[in-house]
Amino acid sequence: MTGHRLSNNEYLGVSNGKANYFQIQGRDATGSNASKSTEDFNAWKENTLNLGDYKVIPFGSNNDIPNELQETIFPNHLAPGVLDRKVELLFGQGPYLYQLKPDGKQFSRIPVEDANIQAWLDSIDYETSLIKNATEYYYAEQIYTKIRRGMGARIGRTDVSAAGVETLSNVNCRLAYKRSDAKKTPTHVIVGDWKNSTDKKDFEVFPIWDKNTPDRYPISIHITGFKSFGLPHYVLPSIYGTLNWIRRSTIAPKIIEAFTNNSLNIRFHITSPQKFWDDQRAIMMKNCTAQKIKFTEKMMQDLEDKIFDGLSDVLSGVENVGKFWHNKTVQSFIGGKAVEEGWKISPIKQEVKEYVDAQIAVANKSDFAVQAGLRLHAALAFVGADGKSDSGSEQLYAYLIHQLTALPIAELFVCKGLNDLIKHKFNTNIRVGFYQVQAQKQEDTSESKRVKNTTV
Repeated sequence: MTGHRLSNNEYLGVSNGKANYFQIQGRDATGSNASKSTEDFNAWKENTLNLGDYKVIPFGSNNDIPNELQETIFPNHLAPGVLDRKVELLFGQGPYLYQLKPDGKQFSRIPVEDANIQAWLDSIDYETSLIKNATEYYYAEQIYTKIRRGMGARIGRTDVSAAGVETLSNVNCRLAYKRSDAKKTPTHVIVGDWKNSTDKKDFEVFPIWDKNTPDRYPISIHITGFKSFGLPHYVLPSIYGTLNWIRRSTIAPKIIEAFTNNSLNIRFHITSPQKFWDDQRAIMMKNCTAQKIKFTEKMMQDLEDKIFDGLSDVLSGVENVGKFWHNKTVQSFIGGKAVEEGWKISPIKQEVKEYVDAQIAVANKSDFAVQAGLRLHAALAFVGADGKSDSGSEQLYAYLIHQLTALPIAELFVCKGLNDLIKHKFNTNIRVGFYQVQAQKQEDTSESKRVKNTTV
């Protein structure tokens, strides 16, 4: 008897050379116990968390949207590479200092050299910081930067900004305000492990950096990011709407792998309601409390696997002919409509080719949707729409359009923290940005400068 967990709510049970596919209906995208399937974006600021003297605004109904992004994107074969590729395209030839020069029609960038600014940037390892900023931006579209004030403030100096600059992860940062603040406007960032820590001693509290009083605090957090419609504080990345397609893209290969590894057909599709597992969880937690042991999520997952394996054994075993599975169905009222909640066992027609073709079609459609949701032309991600390489001209035009339309806003937010500090620290309009090379067709380039003659 073996089993394969495909995702948090999908399982493949294998017994006696036969397989059965299990799915838990009603479990939300993050795998939490709530029966809700949609995010209530407006409830975040009202359902605050208490942490010492502060009210924490959760990032998501379960305060876990950054974790959801991480857990969904990382296992996928396509999404991480595309997002990292966007970082590479933004970085271009690397960062440089420039000034804007208007000519009456548009702004031109004039590269400049400034020894003092460059020395400061080198001292904070600014290239690495910008890469980290770009990664946070493309995954979450919001950037938190810890700024450590210079020691000169102790002797009354004003030119003391940013003795140290550190990019923080969206996974660890949450906005907060003091309990006594009637405005309920975020004034602080609390940093810690929100998934595993429960003791307030495990969290650090920092004020939000203010450009009007940049040297007010020894350590503060600079925040910037793309504004989300209707959300006053956090940024909900555009990739959030693509997560379901990313999950499907991730699961489809696992289903095919399990199928080919075991050389068997899936006989039944078994669905179970989330309410069943909520009831089992309540019983288990009550038992743990009575026995004075700590409840863990692994206990619940082990119970799921045990039940799935047992049912799969009943459905697949030759000696089990005549045995049956008893199931109680209950009705719940959702939105004024009666909805049945119970286990369902549906036979799957045993046609191998059709089954495999269907999974491949789902995988291809999912990959296409993921590619579109990540907003990077297939030619720039090194994957053509049909799996083949695109022509050179298509790659060129995709690159030029990406430079013109996709890079300016991304560069603005990725470099904003450093540029705000440069403006304050050096009182100048010099900025840091990324140097981009204007690509040309090979036929428009002299023979000596063509790629085939310049590569080592």
